[in-house]
Amino acid sequence: MDQAEALGNQELIIQFREVIGDIYLSKKDYKNAVSSYLAIILAAERQVDQANLGKGNLALANTYSRMGAYEKASDYYQRAIANFEKLGKKRDKASAIQALGYNYSNSNQFDKSIKTFETLHNLAINESLYSYISSAQKQLFLDNIKINNAAQSTKYGLSYYERIKDKGNNTELSNTTRNLALQFIKTGDNKNALKFANISVDVDGLNTMSLETLAKAYAANENYNKAIENFERALESNEKKRNSEGMARNYNQMAELAINRGDLRVAANNLNKAEDIGIERNIRTTLLNTYRMLALVNQEKGNDDQEAKYKSMYEAVRLQIGDPDKYRSKLSSAKENLAESYEQEARARISTSENRKLAQERERLQAQQKLKDIELIEQQAKLQAQELQAKRLEAERAKQELLLTEKTVEASSREAELEKLQLDAELQKLSEEEREKRLELIEKEREILRQQTELQAQKIESDRQARMLYFMAIGATVIILAILGVAFFRTYNNSKTIREQNQNLAEQQKTILNRNIQLKKSSEAMLAMNNKLKKAHVNLKVLLKKEQAIKEQLEKTNLDLKNTQVHLVQAEKMSSLGLLTAGIAHEINNPINFVSSGVQSLTKNFGEIESFIENYQKVLSLDSFEEIKKYAAVLEEDEDVLGELSDSSKELLDDVRYGIVRITEIVNGLRSFSRHDEAEVKETDINESFDSALLILKNKYKNKTEIVKEMDETLKPIQCFPGQLNQVFVNLINNAIDAIDETGEIKIKTINLNDDSIEIRISDNGTGMPDDVKDKIFDPFFTTKEIGKGTGLGLSISHGIIEKHRGTIRVESKMGVGTTFIINLPKKLEVDDKILEEEENLKLG
Repeated sequence: MDQAEALGNQELIIQFREVIGDIYLSKKDYKNAVSSYLAIILAAERQVDQANLGKGNLALANTYSRMGAYEKASDYYQRAIANFEKLGKKRDKASAIQALGYNYSNSNQFDKSIKTFETLHNLAINESLYSYISSAQKQLFLDNIKINNAAQSTKYGLSYYERIKDKGNNTELSNTTRNLALQFIKTGDNKNALKFANISVDVDGLNTMSLETLAKAYAANENYNKAIENFERALESNEKKRNSEGMARNYNQMAELAINRGDLRVAANNLNKAEDIGIERNIRTTLLNTYRMLALVNQEKGNDDQEAKYKSMYEAVRLQIGDPDKYRSKLSSAKENLAESYEQEARARISTSENRKLAQERERLQAQQKLKDIELIEQQAKLQAQELQAKRLEAERAKQELLLTEKTVEASSREAELEKLQLDAELQKLSEEEREKRLELIEKEREILRQQTELQAQKIESDRQARMLYFMAIGATVIILAILGVAFFRTYNNSKTIREQNQNLAEQQKTILNRNIQLKKSSEAMLAMNNKLKKAHVNLKVLLKKEQAIKEQLEKTNLDLKNTQVHLVQAEKMSSLGLLTAGIAHEINNPINFVSSGVQSLTKNFGEIESFIENYQKVLSLDSFEEIKKYAAVLEEDEDVLGELSDSSKELLDDVRYGIVRITEIVNGLRSFSRHDEAEVKETDINESFDSALLILKNKYKNKTEIVKEMDETLKPIQCFPGQLNQVFVNLINNAIDAIDETGEIKIKTINLNDDSIEIRISDNGTGMPDDVKDKIFDPFFTTKEIGKGTGLGLSISHGIIEKHRGTIRVESKMGVGTTFIINLPKKLEVDDKILEEEENLKLG
């Protein structure tokens, strides 16, 4: 279930709670069973789960019914029926109705039981639920028997008989036919009574009840010889089985048959035998019928005194046991209150557990959410840091690009300047060439002028050459102008390129400015993130304060738990006292029975002695010797009977005296035990304390365990809290008794170790303990006993008591060999005021 809860699987949790509840119920640990089933109901209610709600209500109803809280059981059965009705589960509904019917029948609410099983019967027929038809008919048969409705009981009994007669269950068939025969006797159908009585005997002839029923059927049919024959067969069978109650019942039955036939002598003889057995075995139901019929016989005989005597004895027994034919209601307000307290305690425990789990889950979720928030903040911070780093890298890259661009522009500028210088050099070169050409032209012109003078003859040729030179000069001039145009165009293009590069630089500077603005915004975002982290830090401080408050609350809860533990210890003491009281009540019942039986027998003896005294008085009143001689034989017979009565009365008086002595011992032991419950240190004889403890537990260990005492006679009284040590001894001896499966031996040994301390050893030859159990036996609530037979507080309390006495307690155990508890106690006990104050508080409750 713990694993299922860890997985959060509600269906598995409910299944395991049901299994755990069934285990508790099988061990009669009703308190924990209620808690388990109620947890199923509350979980199903939260989930609106009708199926599991029906299961939980049915299981809780069964628990309340088992513990005798029938009213609460009925309430939860009705709820389960309603749940299964909503789901349309007819078989589950029939099962719940059947359980409700048994609940009513077990609490002797037969009218409600009959009504419920009639409902089940109709439902089973309409829905073809054949197994429930049989169970309904059987219970209607039995319940109508109990309310003496013979007509209805025979109706359902015949139907049930028809369903089971061929099933092979001889025991069930015998019981059914026997009861049917008795009901037919009541309705006056003696023929069918004899028929079914014979079937019962044929099926199970060794059953004395079947033989008795057959005898009654023969008597109803006025076949008295057959009736007597079968009563005698039943008596013989009971004698072989040593069934005293059956034998006494058979004598009463034969006496009743003799009374009906008018044979008072036979009736009285059988009744006397029944009375002897009833008194010897203290069978009060038998004595009730015996005294009733003895009063009737003496009435018929006209013995008024004896009639009054037996009527008086009949009334006395009837007052003790009530009317045996009347079924008393088993409804108990005490058990209903106990069941209600179990339920309220379980609800509180479940609520506390759920609240604790919810709080833990809420704290876990809050812690997880805090961790997630912190992780988110850290991730956001990392992301922003990464973004900032990226922006820084981007800015650095832009800066590098800008530097590169500047270098490129600078290189371009240098290249432009170089080209300009080259152009200037080329223009200068062209200018030099033009000047040289001009100089050459002038030189030529001079040569021409000189030659014109010299060569006038060649004027036409000279004119032609001059024109050619002229045209060549013009062509050269055009070429120079073209070269100058090209140089100008290249210079213009270079200037334009420089302007465009300057424009690009301006744009890059603008981009860098924008990126600086973005970096500034990122810095502001980082600042805001830092503020958030500061707020988260403040929130963590607030949470720490809340956790501190929760810690203080847990400390307070721990203190409450300690107080609760004190109350549990006190409850364990009261529980132990209740168990011991029950044992004492049972133990004291035996000597009381000695006294009661002895007094009844003495009363009977004195009644007979009175008749003898009357005979003696008659003799004393006679004057004639002849008349006295007539009574001589009677008086001689009286002497023999009186001797027997005298011996019998002495024995009875010895029994009464023994019972009174035993009661006195028990009362003295109880007085000694109760006197020890004092909150002060006293000197106490440990050997006598064990006598008191053994007296208290005698009913538990007698016929099972032999007690061997090896007491150190030199041991003087020691200082202690006597009542508390007595509780330790009772706990340890009680555990030793429980450790022995069938029969065994418990050895109690006291040792005078030295002037300062004593040692006590309590050993058994029981099953022993493994090491893992031995290490835990002094832990609170740890127990190896079955659920409902131990609380796990006995040894824990004992350990605390020994420590308070400044002593030690340890255990030695071996599987299959046995266990020994060894206690060392100081002879002188010094305690502080605080312990005494606690003891006084515990005493005051």
